[in-house]
Amino acid sequence: MNNNPQQLLFNIDLDELAAIQQIVGATESQVKAAYNRALSRTARTVRSLANKKIRDDLQVKSLKAIRKRFQQFRLRSPSKQKKLDELRLWFGLNEMPVGYLRGRIKRKGTRRNPLGAVFTPKGKMQAQHYEQGFIANRYNRRSIFTRKGESRYPIQEARVPVSDSLHTTIEDEIFDQLPDIFLRHFETDLKGRVAMGRNRRNWRE
Repeated sequence: MNNNPQQLLFNIDLDELAAIQQIVGATESQVKAAYNRALSRTARTVRSLANKKIRDDLQVKSLKAIRKRFQQFRLRSPSKQKKLDELRLWFGLNEMPVGYLRGRIKRKGTRRNPLGAVFTPKGKMQAQHYEQGFIANRYNRRSIFTRKGESRYPIQEARVPVSDSLHTTIEDEIFDQLPDIFLRHFETDLKGRVAMGRNRRNWRE
């Protein structure tokens, strides 16, 4: 399991926030409220983009498998909104069972002299070698398994570390979109608050 969540820092153009505030005639309280809502909406948008990108790059068989294994995916203001020009994205993805990914599995050695098994992903990851692995049909899928101890049972499905691939995917493919996504959500929410007269003053997170 991945116990080392990644994080990325990105900046927000304060001049753009001020320009949007001036255009729609919003109060500081409404700006803070819209900013907070834009954080959660941006996190959901980016997570959805990441889900689809990871599915394609890693050749995951279903989006459901990715959603279950996202350790965390949070977007926060490091200064707790005392400064609005900086946001930080935390994310982590647990290791995935071999059977959840498209690819080719192959036994190494012979039945009499087994040397483990190899999984070659169809996606962009490198081949994974399991010296103590063996191929079997379990849980309604053919995959690579390992034994937990010296005895024949219990067994567990071999897993593929995907954290590095996740970091590369988000940093290279999605990171540059974050400011624009955030500003779009911020502007939409702020316009709605001004039109409805909500949170004109004394907004609290």
